[in-house]
Amino acid sequence: MEERKQALHIAEENRDPLAFEGIASNVFDPVPAKWLNDHGISRVVVGHKPTGDCPAVLSSIYTGVEIVSADTSYSRRKGLTHNQLDNEFGEFRGPAIVSVEIVGSDEYCNRLETSGILACGTEYSNKYPLLPKITKAETTDHENGTQNDIGDPILGRKIFSGWWVKAKVPPNHYHLCRGSGRDVEYDVRPVAEVMSYLIQN
Repeated sequence: MEERKQALHIAEENRDPLAFEGIASNVFDPVPAKWLNDHGISRVVVGHKPTGDCPAVLSSIYTGVEIVSADTSYSRRKGLTHNQLDNEFGEFRGPAIVSVEIVGSDEYCNRLETSGILACGTEYSNKYPLLPKITKAETTDHENGTQNDIGDPILGRKIFSGWWVKAKVPPNHYHLCRGSGRDVEYDVRPVAEVMSYLIQN
């Protein structure tokens, strides 16, 4: 927090846009979330922040703003040699493929959908809930299939031991990840186990 205050001071004094370089933002910070919500912004989609082998989504249940980061440039899995990686995908890129879509009829009635192939080769296709500002009366769009009761509310949630729920994968599991910087580890847990944890906590 102190680093951010100092960077803000330098940015204002010197008009230096690089003052915040190297300082990570806090996605749970209520101040920018409130500003975004007050200005009608309920979803932010970004890149240029590596997030492993599929999009990192922060569920809107935390701040009212859904954050979607979809940079898979550092998605390779350990276990492949550098030569194998260089020949097929590049040294860091890995074989992951991702598609991020906002599906719906207009800016008020829509939801996030992600699909692709994880670095391990598993395919996924996920639908997220509509954002909380949208009321039931506003949300029936039969043509595009966007209704309030469609979407997995567990996606984008933080669970035990620093793990995040990133995707639902066959047969009935969640793809989890945790990490720091470009060091990422993955796990797969049954849906029932994750649901049980969230109910108890």
